Amino acid sequence: MTLDYPPRPNRARPGAALDALCAVLRGLWAVARLLAGAVAALASAALGTPPASATRLGHLIADEYRAGRAGAIDAEVIDDPDDHPLDDPRTDIETKEESR
Repeated sequence: MTLDYPPRPNRARPGAALDALCAVLRGLWAVARLLAGAVAALASAALGTPPASATRLGHLIADEYRAGRAGAIDAEVIDDPDDHPLDDPRTDIETKEESR
C-alpha cells in the first residue's frame, strides 16, 4: 500500500533570496581579498619591500584622511630649551633625576 501525498507548494521564506545573495557576495569579497593579498605579496617580493608595507600605506592614508577631515595641519613641534619643565627651579631635585 502506497500513500500518495499531494505535492507541497514551493514556498520560499521571505528574504531567502536576499540572504543567499549576501552569502554569495561575502564569498566573492573573501576571494577578492585573497587575490589582492597575493598580488600585494608578489609585488612586494618583486620590489624587495616587506609584505606589510601595503598595510602600513593604507594606515598612513587613513590617518591623513582623518587628520584632514578634522582640520589638523602639519606642523613641527619645537622644544624651546629655555622653557623646559625639568629646568624649572620649582621642581625638586629628585623629580629631575628620575625623569632624566
